Amino acid sequence: MNYDNIITTTAQKVAPFVVDAVHGSSVLSGRGLANPKKWDMGQYETNPIQVSESTTGGFFSGMGTFDTSDVSTDVNLKWLSKGFYQNITLSIPEISLNATEAGIIKLVKRKMDVAKGAAISQVGSALYGLGSGDQFEGLQLQTDNGTYSTSYGTLSRTAYGTYINGQVTAAAAGVISFNSLAAQVDLCSSASNSDESTNLILTTKTVWGLIETIVEAKNRGNYTTKSSNGGYMVVSPYTESGSLVSREQLPVGQIGFDSYYFRGIPVVKDDKCPTGLVYTLNERYLRFVSLPLVGLKSVQMSYEVTQGAYQNQPSTTAFQLTDERMPTNALGKVQQLIIYGNFRNANPRRSGVITGVTTT
Repeated sequence: MNYDNIITTTAQKVAPFVVDAVHGSSVLSGRGLANPKKWDMGQYETNPIQVSESTTGGFFSGMGTFDTSDVSTDVNLKWLSKGFYQNITLSIPEISLNATEAGIIKLVKRKMDVAKGAAISQVGSALYGLGSGDQFEGLQLQTDNGTYSTSYGTLSRTAYGTYINGQVTAAAAGVISFNSLAAQVDLCSSASNSDESTNLILTTKTVWGLIETIVEAKNRGNYTTKSSNGGYMVVSPYTESGSLVSREQLPVGQIGFDSYYFRGIPVVKDDKCPTGLVYTLNERYLRFVSLPLVGLKSVQMSYEVTQGAYQNQPSTTAFQLTDERMPTNALGKVQQLIIYGNFRNANPRRSGVITGVTTT
């Protein structure tokens, strides 16, 4: 067909949304940033941690002789605040042209969506990182045992490693199995105390698939977890810590798995998780601590005119937005999306990582 005759006579309609083909999803950032703790401790976010036993006790007979000396058992984990910004530049002439009848997708909203996607993606990667420079202190630092860092929370790993090091296990010959996963969970958990035990396992899509093959092989043994009405139970970035919901509450089918459970712990894949790693976490101690910045306002991070992985972000987040400002030498406006604070683990020994997973 020759389209030359209709180019000048027929308007070309534009879809009223943009599809995000760049970003994947992140369970860790979705959960960590959705319910931030308020930074209210001054220069440092501080959390006391016990690192020694009291020695002023013992067995006795008769009146006895008691040790009444004062013993110090606690030290402070401390975190400094850090920040991330994502710039938004708005051209007033472009906004004005977009405001005419020909404007299908609102340019201001689209610019904001682009900034939101970039910010969520970069912060999501940082939450798995080492916290180098001005980056937030991610899981690589929190679960380290001295390989990548000499301290955590300003405490020396040499002096306090028993109490602040994560539980790191190298996968033997790259193999992940139920036995190795069980051993790792045991390392991170206190016996018979659910509050002090692993309640979330995060890994890559590849490793998640490897574990799924083990689950599938055992499927006749009823290794699936179902709700009372027969539907599969799932975990999303936005379900509360340690909780799960039925298929009626999220758009999942009954064939295959959105997540599966090991010892009742959800095993979830995350696009941001580094290759070959399986994190065993206690979410009770993981928290993003957010500093409310004077003059800034909290902002929802869900997409407005874009369809993609970030279109269903939670309404409450740690992100804040500056007011629009017009530069003196250009016809435009600028804003910044800001997140300020740090990602902290108040009890690192209750989290850990299996490294180098390649096969089953």
